[in-house]
Amino acid sequence: MFVRVAKVEKHSKDIATIHINARFNALPGQFAMLYVPEYEEIPISFSSESSFTVKAVGETTRALLDTKRGSLIGVRGPFGRPFRLKNNALLIAGGIGIAPLRFLSYRLLRKGYNFQVVYGAKNAEELIWKDFYNAVYITENGTYGIKGTAVDFVEKESLERYSAIYSCGKSEFLKKLYRIFEEKSKSKFIEFSLERYIRCGIGVCGSCVLENGMRVCKDGPVFNMNELTIDDL
Repeated sequence: MFVRVAKVEKHSKDIATIHINARFNALPGQFAMLYVPEYEEIPISFSSESSFTVKAVGETTRALLDTKRGSLIGVRGPFGRPFRLKNNALLIAGGIGIAPLRFLSYRLLRKGYNFQVVYGAKNAEELIWKDFYNAVYITENGTYGIKGTAVDFVEKESLERYSAIYSCGKSEFLKKLYRIFEEKSKSKFIEFSLERYIRCGIGVCGSCVLENGMRVCKDGPVFNMNELTIDDL
C-alpha cells in the first residue's frame, strides 16, 4: 500500500527517521518492504508502529532520506519474526542497529519490564538518540559517553545477571558478540536481529537463506542464538 510521509526527522546528513501517516500492526524486530517510485524495493526495520529509521548506504536509502512531507512511499508488511519480550533484559546496539531495539525498548517500558541499553556508534553524530531510559552510550572516538565500543563494554559486563539479551548491528559486530556469549553468558535466551539482502519478504525467492537453511525474511529476522552458528551471522 502507499502511505504519505508525515515527517522526515533528520538525525545527521546520512540518517533519518521517516514517519508515516499510518500505524501498522508491527512488533519490535519486524520489517517492511519500502518502495520509493523509480527505485528498488528494500527491507527496513520498523523503529515504531509508524516509522522507519534509515541510513543512506545506496540509491534507495538516499531517496528515502530525500523524501519530503506529503510524499507517497510504498510500504509492504509487516513481515518476519519479532523479538520475544522478556523481563530483566540487556539490549545491545551497534550503529543503525539501534532502530528495532528502540522500538523494543518502548514495548518493554510499556510492560513495566527492567532492561539495560548499551548503544555504541562511531561518533556522537551517528549516536542518533540520546534519550534512552537506563542507557550506556559509547563512541569509538569518545565524543559522547564512554570511549570504546559496545563490544568492549559487553566483554566486561556480568552477563549472567540478565535473563534475556537482544542484539542488532552489522555482521562483524554480531559475530564478536556471539563469541563473547559463547564464552561468558549463562543466559539461555539470546536473540539476534540479522540484516540481509531481501527481495520478496515472504520466503519465496531464496535471496536471504542462511548457511543453516533458514530464511531471514520468514524465519527471522530475529533468531535465537541456539538456532545459529557464527557463520550464519
